[in-house]
Amino acid sequence: MPYWSSSMTRPTSTGHFLAKPIRSGASPGLIAAIVDRRGVRAIAAAGVRKAGHSQPLLTTDSVHIGSNTKAMTATLLAVLVRDGVFADGWNTAIADVFPEAREDILPEYREVTLWQLVTMTGGVKCDAADWHAHGDADPLKSRYRILRDNLADPPAAPAGDYVYSNLAYVVAGAIAERVTGKTWETLMQDRLFEPLGMASAGFGPPGTPGEVDQPWGHQRDPQCQDWVPNQLDNPAVLGPAGTVHVAIDDWAKFMSLWLAEGPPAILDREVLDRLIAPVSGRYAAGWRVATRFWAKGEAITHGGSNTSWFALLWIAPRIGHAYVVASNSAEADDRRTFRLLDGIVSKLIRATGRPGRLARLFDQ
Repeated sequence: MPYWSSSMTRPTSTGHFLAKPIRSGASPGLIAAIVDRRGVRAIAAAGVRKAGHSQPLLTTDSVHIGSNTKAMTATLLAVLVRDGVFADGWNTAIADVFPEAREDILPEYREVTLWQLVTMTGGVKCDAADWHAHGDADPLKSRYRILRDNLADPPAAPAGDYVYSNLAYVVAGAIAERVTGKTWETLMQDRLFEPLGMASAGFGPPGTPGEVDQPWGHQRDPQCQDWVPNQLDNPAVLGPAGTVHVAIDDWAKFMSLWLAEGPPAILDREVLDRLIAPVSGRYAAGWRVATRFWAKGEAITHGGSNTSWFALLWIAPRIGHAYVVASNSAEADDRRTFRLLDGIVSKLIRATGRPGRLARLFDQ
């Protein structure tokens, strides 16, 4: 399958879907791909790695996936549950793992389970009061301290109600760290990335600091509206909720868990299906679930941004396709970036619905 990457696009390919946004300055760079059960079937990139520099964004470059990390964290925890790492599996409660913090956290949180954390039904508020509060500590210590500090605050909702929560995922990561004695980052590498062959996966902004060997993130200058490049990310403590970067080809190996026809890698189909079954409203374990005509039923989706990048993913298990678009930028009002990427995904979906079209989507 031909790969194509350039700072300009040809109107005869689906790269054309990326050309107009790049020309209009909607983003310095964009990558779009279609994945099926065999892996990446079509992929294109347009624009540059860094505004003001000539290096083109490549289809092999890594992208920061933001909150798409949550589905990976939930999958990692499912692996640990399967392997018996937690005494009570998904029913392991916060106070069981951190008995010394029992008096520091409110009673409402003590019996919140690992499953409630990954499905965001434990009443945990969206964000910590200050994610930078323990920035001088290593991630393992800082996540525990964030847990102890913020679970002393009243719940955002009763247990069982859905509340979107980055903090819930950080608490879930801290539970895994306490039980294993390893950082979430190490667990992700050892138990998820390496088994799936995701060699490009890492944490924080991709690339070498100060170099343009990978794309940079971008934010708008509020005065002149130019894109200003950066290599910033959220604090490392937020890792389980959203600090992964990865190349699309490797990300596709994770997507394929829900596209495989035969026995999937890492986990049984029953376990994987549970991760994408909505619990409260339309949220599952790191996934939003939506019924779509084009997907012939339920599809799973998530978006992610660290305010300098944005990545949007849709997976339709019943038709065996996944669609992903990422920008190395994010508007201050990230709904604008979401609409940009969502529009591109919609065009990819329509294009793949035409007989014989998929093979030509990204042809040179």
